[in-house]
Amino acid sequence: MIFKKRALGAALAGVAIAALALTGCTPSGSNSGSGGPTLAVYNGASGSFVKNFNPLSPTVLSEVQGMIYEPLFFYNNNAPLGTKPVPVLGSTFTANAAGTEVTVTTKKGVKWSDGKPFTANDVAFTMNLIRSNPALNVSGNTPSAKATDDTHVTFTFDRASFTDIPNILGTTYIVPEHIWKSIQDPVKDPNANPVGTGPLKLSSFTSQSYLLNKSKTFRDADKIEVGGVRMYSLAGNEAATSKLIAGQLDWAGIFIPDVKKVLGNKANLDYTTYGSQQVVLNTCSNAALGCTGPQTDPVVRQAMSAAIDRTQVNKLAYYDNAVPISATFALPGRDDKFIADSVKGTEPMTPNVKKAESLLESAGWTKGSDGIYAKGGQRLSMKVLVTSGYTDYIAALQTIKQQFKAAGIEIDVQQVANQENNSAAGFGKFQLQINGLFQGPTADPYYLYDSAFGSENTTQVGTSGNPYKNVARFSNKTVDDALKTASGTQDLSEKAKAYATIQQIIVKDLPYIPIINNRSFVEYSTKQVTGFPTDKDLYAQPAPGTSPDNAQVLMHLKKK
Repeated sequence: MIFKKRALGAALAGVAIAALALTGCTPSGSNSGSGGPTLAVYNGASGSFVKNFNPLSPTVLSEVQGMIYEPLFFYNNNAPLGTKPVPVLGSTFTANAAGTEVTVTTKKGVKWSDGKPFTANDVAFTMNLIRSNPALNVSGNTPSAKATDDTHVTFTFDRASFTDIPNILGTTYIVPEHIWKSIQDPVKDPNANPVGTGPLKLSSFTSQSYLLNKSKTFRDADKIEVGGVRMYSLAGNEAATSKLIAGQLDWAGIFIPDVKKVLGNKANLDYTTYGSQQVVLNTCSNAALGCTGPQTDPVVRQAMSAAIDRTQVNKLAYYDNAVPISATFALPGRDDKFIADSVKGTEPMTPNVKKAESLLESAGWTKGSDGIYAKGGQRLSMKVLVTSGYTDYIAALQTIKQQFKAAGIEIDVQQVANQENNSAAGFGKFQLQINGLFQGPTADPYYLYDSAFGSENTTQVGTSGNPYKNVARFSNKTVDDALKTASGTQDLSEKAKAYATIQQIIVKDLPYIPIINNRSFVEYSTKQVTGFPTDKDLYAQPAPGTSPDNAQVLMHLKKK
């Protein structure tokens, strides 16, 4: 599995169902772009690409956010909480003491790729466009915006919003008013001819690959030593690994079993370990919002968690590279000050089958002659979706399937194309899915809590929702109120109290069943360029599809 995008989700969005292997892949280091090598890049896409260069869409193609469209600032979520962000389209900003107003000074001399000047009016237009469109304003707290001149814009929030400020400044991608004011549907328009301020622009597109070349109008074009990137679709991790070793990929965000052995002795190939991918079973958990199946019962979810042998999963699926996971989904070590004493610690690495059985039997489930529990004529059997080619997830599920069977629980693993999996998540048409929960723009668990558990980030089953947010359909007013409290304060002790309230509820409810906390890998070739983030210098998330980090990486790369 790859490391997904921050904010709008995975970089795998926008691919069709057909599982086509890549053909015609050119050797890495091709000089087809202007001013340097064009990097061959893979970020997990399988099947045919669907043209979507809309940076406001949750299913936008990889690299559009960051490489073509930019935010105001870059927040490195590897850095300690409180680290100042890197200016991108903004140069400075100030917030009032109440956390309700932010004033941004934008950079001068920035141009759109069509040569038109970028101004603070574009920023105000983008923010007001999102605010006025319910499908875009998913948080309900996008600020109103007013440009006071060409380089100054003021954001006004409806409530104290300290934790929303990094999201607004760091993951809102600014669009040009002179083009987007004529777009009738900013949610669904594919934006076939994107005009951005970023270092790259669209050069060509096919259903199997698309090429982004260096933009001559980019403010620091003379400092970019890469000519562009070509994004490819492949059959999965194994195919990508073969292409990488053959010198046909320069940059990949993939899972490679025993990566040290596979890449350790290969010339010009290296990898970086980074981040936190909290692997979970998504459950469609909320019957009130239309979910159906045994997984809607919290007791069943608790029993499934108890039955998992996490040590075995780590060994067989992750080659002992993963670490224990907390059911709070805060990160032990980084977030210790934010984890309530009553829920400190991580999930047991060894299974407790007796506990799982006791939980189920206390809820009226009876084990049948086939060894599977049943209740009211319904067997304890559920379908679990996984994207084809995600070898780590598939291996984890194969292992968990046997572990569940020992506890009287049956799962039917179904491999589907990535777009089909995303669609199921967005519409709530699933029982279980294996996926990952990811952190936000700064070292604060608020962002994961808001994205995965906030009622504003989910929908009724059958209604399209963001496939990278609250797909569990979890909804709890106490949690929503605690999120508002945490968002409106800079007092760490007050945040901790709000998070304790959230943790007590989600640890009991378990709408996401914690499996393991996996460390991610990004692989790259150093034959033509150097400067990728390393374990010792994580100046950005190194995955090609993590936005807007991808642009920071691009700007750090140097020709050899």
